[in-house]
Amino acid sequence: MDFNSVFQFGSLTTRNGQVLRYEDIDKDGDGKISQQEFNFIQKELGLDTVEISDKEKKGEKQITDVEYVYWAQEMQVKNAVEKMGKIIAKDFIGANAGYAPQIMDELRDFMNDFIAEFKDSGEDLGSMAEKFRERLPDKYQEIKDNILDKNEE
Repeated sequence: MDFNSVFQFGSLTTRNGQVLRYEDIDKDGDGKISQQEFNFIQKELGLDTVEISDKEKKGEKQITDVEYVYWAQEMQVKNAVEKMGKIIAKDFIGANAGYAPQIMDELRDFMNDFIAEFKDSGEDLGSMAEKFRERLPDKYQEIKDNILDKNEE
């Protein structure tokens, strides 16, 4: 199994719905998840292939608890944007359906900017997804209003 990018994996949830915490994977308690620990969890709990070098920073093929928290929060932020796609599909049907890709692009830009700014802010990474979800509806409304206003002109 390849161990190159946790970012490509959607969530750390087992087939039975158990959401894995860092401690569930770091079996030896050394504060790092190794290739062997990930392989064990994948086989034991039926996870898909997971790769992590994109998020682990030191090239050691291990991921620390801070890297894991950041990755998990980032995935929750990305999932929030993808879920917004269902709302966009309902709001922009018929003649306005062509605006949906533009809106998703703008929301993804907002997401990327938010993640970068949040990471640089020094705030607790564990609160990033919650703060993003609080801001997302207002940002969507702003984008939606701008597009509809331009359409009326």
